[in-house]
Amino acid sequence: MAGKRKPKIFLVKLKKTKGQQREFDRLSVSLRHLPENLSRITITCCFCRTVFRPDWFKEHEPSMTPVKPKFEKKGVEYKGPKRWILRKVPQKCPKCGTDVMIDLPVNKMKTKGSLFGDDAERNYQNKKVSIYSLIGTDQSLLPEFENKIKGLKQKLFPSIPPDSWKIHMKDMWAGYSRKKHPVYKNLGFNDVISFVNELLMLIKESNLFIYNIASTTVQKNTGNRKVQNELRNEIYILLVLNAIEEWTTKNAQPNLFFDSEKNSQENVIIHGWARDIFEGNQHSLLYGFLSKGIEIPEPKFVSPASFPGLEMADFVSFTIARYYLRMWQGKEIEIDPKNMGLVTYLGYDSNGDLLWRRQEGYPWDKFFH
Repeated sequence: MAGKRKPKIFLVKLKKTKGQQREFDRLSVSLRHLPENLSRITITCCFCRTVFRPDWFKEHEPSMTPVKPKFEKKGVEYKGPKRWILRKVPQKCPKCGTDVMIDLPVNKMKTKGSLFGDDAERNYQNKKVSIYSLIGTDQSLLPEFENKIKGLKQKLFPSIPPDSWKIHMKDMWAGYSRKKHPVYKNLGFNDVISFVNELLMLIKESNLFIYNIASTTVQKNTGNRKVQNELRNEIYILLVLNAIEEWTTKNAQPNLFFDSEKNSQENVIIHGWARDIFEGNQHSLLYGFLSKGIEIPEPKFVSPASFPGLEMADFVSFTIARYYLRMWQGKEIEIDPKNMGLVTYLGYDSNGDLLWRRQEGYPWDKFFH
């Protein structure tokens, strides 16, 4: 009979290397909006009994993400599912300086989902709207949804393989672009309207998770690259974190894919700004409460329309961008967002506060525009 195996002790190395320290110093927490349900949380100092609210946006040295242990056997790195999960985080009492431990929520992952994202912009007179959208479903339901998208594409062009062309609404909608397109050139506007209605029906009947965020800037800021980059960073991470919070509440891991802004032959294209903002905000207490101990893969930027879901994300962003433009112009709405069914809409009021609405139809009267 084999003897008992001796327990192995793994020491956590708290001291960062110079490279790790430089990386920590380079990253930052950019979040500034707190969900209402978290704003009510208070903690009590165990020493002086002072009651205070956590600093949700403080940059903590340990990231709130689960850590993969580097078990090795005969030189082969362990790649199993087990992780070390952070369960408590200290913050100092504002009165006496005592470290008070805050318990982090921990949910068990039971399923995975795939969400696909795209962006859009529209300008009108002295205003500009910037938009990001996400659309997706549980990974077990994804193949059926993708096949339905391909079915609608095949119906539109019976003689062309659906995988050989992509849905890009801006080119399909505009007559001058449509005529120059190698596939769309034989479509009439009535064909486009019919296809749009079928896409809307598919979205509404598929019980999808749809998220949209829009932010409007005025003329003095539309040409300022720094301001525009900060706006892009904020609406991107707010949309991502909103999806993370909902999916982890349902014990699910969201896997996010976005259309790349860069042309590349690579399957996954690194966007430094997106990686930095995602990793930087993982050092905040807020991220720990939103992710709930579930490991969230870094959102991937991939070749445009390389998944059917990205084609649908293009459609959702186009729909909201077109809605903004037509409302600004005072013209009739051709594609009504209410026909997509329930959507989680994020936007800002006139004070710059973030608003959240889940409803059928765009909450135009609630958001600043």
